[in-house]
Amino acid sequence: MMQGLTRNTALLLACLLLASVFYAYPGPEKASAANTTYYVDSIGGDDANGGTTQSSPWKSLAKVNATTFQPGDRILFRTDRVWTGQLWPKGSGVSGNPIIIDQYGAGSKPIINGAGTTYPVNVSGAVMLYNQQHWEINNLEVTNYSTTVISARAGILAYNSQAGVNSHIYVRDCYVHDVNSNVNGNKITGGIIFFGTHIDKDGVATLGVQAGFNDVLVENNHVANVTKEGIRIKSDAGNNQYPRINTDIVFRGNFVEEVFGDGMVLAEVASGALAEYNIIKNHSKTNTANYAGLWTHYTTGALIQYNEVYGGTGGYNDGEAFDSDINCDGEAFDSDINCDGDVFQYNYSHDNSGGLLLVMPNAKNLKFRYNISQNDGYRSGQEIFHYPNNVASNQIYNNTIYIGPSVTTQIFKRSGTATAKFYNNIIKADGTVSAFASSGTWSASTEFRNNGFYPASIAATNGPASHPGLVSADPLLVAAGSGGSNIDMTDANRLPGYKLQSASSLINSGMYVGSNGGKDFWGNALYTGSPDIGAYESDVDAPATLNIPAEADSYVRDGGYAASNYGTAASMTVKSDASGYARKAYVKVDFGGFAGTTAESAKLRLYVSSVNAATTRTVSLYGTTDENWTETGITWNNAPAGTTFIGSAAIGNTAGEWVEFDVTAYVNGQMADKRVSFLLVNEGPFASTGDVSFGTREAVGIGPVLALSGGGASSAVRIDAGGTTAFMRRAVDTSQRIVPSRLPLPMAS
Repeated sequence: MMQGLTRNTALLLACLLLASVFYAYPGPEKASAANTTYYVDSIGGDDANGGTTQSSPWKSLAKVNATTFQPGDRILFRTDRVWTGQLWPKGSGVSGNPIIIDQYGAGSKPIINGAGTTYPVNVSGAVMLYNQQHWEINNLEVTNYSTTVISARAGILAYNSQAGVNSHIYVRDCYVHDVNSNVNGNKITGGIIFFGTHIDKDGVATLGVQAGFNDVLVENNHVANVTKEGIRIKSDAGNNQYPRINTDIVFRGNFVEEVFGDGMVLAEVASGALAEYNIIKNHSKTNTANYAGLWTHYTTGALIQYNEVYGGTGGYNDGEAFDSDINCDGEAFDSDINCDGDVFQYNYSHDNSGGLLLVMPNAKNLKFRYNISQNDGYRSGQEIFHYPNNVASNQIYNNTIYIGPSVTTQIFKRSGTATAKFYNNIIKADGTVSAFASSGTWSASTEFRNNGFYPASIAATNGPASHPGLVSADPLLVAAGSGGSNIDMTDANRLPGYKLQSASSLINSGMYVGSNGGKDFWGNALYTGSPDIGAYESDVDAPATLNIPAEADSYVRDGGYAASNYGTAASMTVKSDASGYARKAYVKVDFGGFAGTTAESAKLRLYVSSVNAATTRTVSLYGTTDENWTETGITWNNAPAGTTFIGSAAIGNTAGEWVEFDVTAYVNGQMADKRVSFLLVNEGPFASTGDVSFGTREAVGIGPVLALSGGGASSAVRIDAGGTTAFMRRAVDTSQRIVPSRLPLPMAS
């Protein structure tokens, strides 16, 4: 027996006999004219009415479903009313003139009770659009529950089986709950689903058809108690083809809770993927498949920000994949297969048994920054970061991670050889870190720099071999572990416990990272001084000079060593000598954090780590037009030539000193992209004792630095394309949430 279906249960029981259930109807009839408003009332209506006034409303879903609506039409359902069956109106709007579904009257949202829809067989919806576009669906309560009907179903479904994209489908302010789809089906069922597929409504498949959506907005909805997905977009062309066809897909301000599988998924989005200000609670409630909280799949440049994800308890494929390096899921966030350029920033994750982040093997150009994690990865044998990835372009920086007293976890789980770029992160453990990393190995390209680990023993097992700039003091967080739940992410004072106290040794102890999004978790500008470690940037007075460390440096050697790379060495040598012994050095700096358009002064500072016996030697500095060389790829054979002479310096035979080159004019000529590449070379006669070595980025505290002053150096803010925020209508109102009925989710199969 069904118990407590919705908050309107009593009303539903009183109205079922009067509601329009499953009416048979002929082919769709055309509505009378565009820009017409139609009213529907399951108690006071009559399908024989004209339907265009509140005093003469239609009655049934059958009448609505049999009508082909025109651009600008509005279909309004009476509040405090219930309809049982599938709502599938016909027709499409046009650009600038959509068809709108909404409510009228005062009272509770009108209810569409699908009661177990079955058509289309592939996936059906209690409220559905099929190969339609330019629709807006607002202010409905939707459920699709049955104790007897087994099918793949959703609450609200937009289904496209035609090649190309359907545009402008908005779903706002709806309450979608208690959808118990077949748990053995695909991940295209649940709460609010957008599905582009090569399979039409009658099950006819045409392999290779690429169908999707453009201009989708899912905003301020409450989704609860659904199987399998909370909110999702998906495109499938068959034979494991997932066309990156969707564009401008926005999931904003939604509250998603009690989800059998994934909380929210942005998939196959070519551009404009955005998920922000959502709360996802108690996702991944089962281990029947791999699930996660909020993740991306085949996306380009997806932006995931200002979300709270918590309470994931399963998601690791019923235990059989628990020890697998690839299929151990259940994290809060996931940059999944074939993702390129995803940015996860300003999010709050807590109490997810599977951990904080999964980065799948071929995800690339990821930026995971300025996020806060509390008590993630608490499941036995789990980790904070599941990282079977060996791509050097991914960066994890300026995150604050707290491991509470009751949590036992590890930091990384790798697969084979992994490559991590891990900068300026706080890991504070009052609980137990069983290992820094388990399984797999770190590649030579892995970089751990300027992180704050407390206690220092965190990295004792399988930690990084080298860790320049590591700070092992207590970070002095204001109140670690005080995060709480259901946070208003628009509040500038949210999560104050994860700010740094003024006495923290992590202030001004970080490394500069270019294209950093321009602000910290709380909106403070980057940087007011040297970077801080963690998600908080303190408001200490800005220095007169902005010191920017090199992003890459290396030396190269000629002759028999011309194909060798020395980019990971702790020093770089400049020497004029016979073939096989000559060396020259390269330094590259990204000064995108410099806010001005002109520097009053720019100095390249190099630390002399060692010299040979010669009394003096002259090192010349050139600018190179090629800035694309990499630290681990540059050799004598492919090194760029010096094209612009900048200056020279005579260096004596005393080590331990800094030498400066005035590069003001050259730097001011590179303001367009704010990147510079330098060549250091000794052009004098051969001298086997005339070499000089400079410290590199690999040597703590003595790497090359570009010192900029004037012209706004202290502002040091540049927001890249991935760091800007689209217009936010409003965050979800947590005070008005409806308590879902907590019906059991799984279906008997």
